[in-house]
Amino acid sequence: MSTTRRAGSETRTEILRVALELFTERGFEGTSIRDLAEALGMTKSSLYYHFAGKEAIIQALLASRRAEVEDLLEWLGTQEPGPDLLRRAALRWIDSTGPERILGMRFAHANGPTMSRLAAQGGNIRGWFDEVVGRILGPDAPMPSRLRARMAFDTVSAALFAAQGQPASEADILAAARAATIALTA
Repeated sequence: MSTTRRAGSETRTEILRVALELFTERGFEGTSIRDLAEALGMTKSSLYYHFAGKEAIIQALLASRRAEVEDLLEWLGTQEPGPDLLRRAALRWIDSTGPERILGMRFAHANGPTMSRLAAQGGNIRGWFDEVVGRILGPDAPMPSRLRARMAFDTVSAALFAAQGQPASEADILAAARAATIALTA
């Protein structure tokens, strides 16, 4: 097996990218450390140097998503409240969605049991948006308004579901999500 030398941060980034692809394609349970090492062109011991195992890789991926939500919360703290804040925030979230986040959503769709287990351990990505919605609408907003707000942030995931079996590109998915968010926040 030939191995490739990369800088430490580059190696971690590449491990996360390849792991996400394999976990989505083969399933979390169906992908072994050996599979990851082979796909990366490295030894298992090199992979273990960077991550203690598959669970640690998933935790790093979740930390990245959590950081994105924290960035959104930080941005919300700089915004003037108003009737258009939900739309601006949800569109900002969609506009910041790149291939890695879309792949992460595909992973979540393909690995329901793993996502349920992670949610029980504090990795509930959807639950993280409770704070976002609370900041936008306030603590006393009625439940239908809160649900509609959560839906506005979940349109990329909904568009991914709708695109299954369709020749839709990522641009098509994001365009549909954007249009749905605008409709939900009208």
